[in-house]
Amino acid sequence: MLVEQVYIFGWSILTGVILGILFDLFRGLRWEGIRNVWVYIQDVIFWIVTAIIIIVSAFLINKGELRGYMLIGYLLGAGFYMLLFSHYILGALKFINKKIRNLFQSMGKAMKKVFESSNKKVSSQASNISNKMLKNKKNKQEI
Repeated sequence: MLVEQVYIFGWSILTGVILGILFDLFRGLRWEGIRNVWVYIQDVIFWIVTAIIIIVSAFLINKGELRGYMLIGYLLGAGFYMLLFSHYILGALKFINKKIRNLFQSMGKAMKKVFESSNKKVSSQASNISNKMLKNKKNKQEI
């Protein structure tokens, strides 16, 4: 009986580490400085996913029974992860987030240049066409 409880407690700690990683994923992939409805939606999604993970882990490791020592294991695992690894993972995620943002910004700038140059070409061609149409109209009126 005690061996089984130690086994369950160990898996609870591991699940807590997974929850800590999930928390960092949600925290690290947010755009910095954005505070709008999307942040609240992400929070709700995080807590729904967290609840599902806890319920599934309770079914897998303890036949669906959620015990107090399992909750302590979840907290210890998440705390262990936060103290030892979160800083590194969060830094890597912010680095990736910054690179992706820079990529999208440079793609946006390139697309803006393409559209500006094509807009100039189209407007100059449209102006040439309208000038030709006006000349043709004047020629027809003179005749």
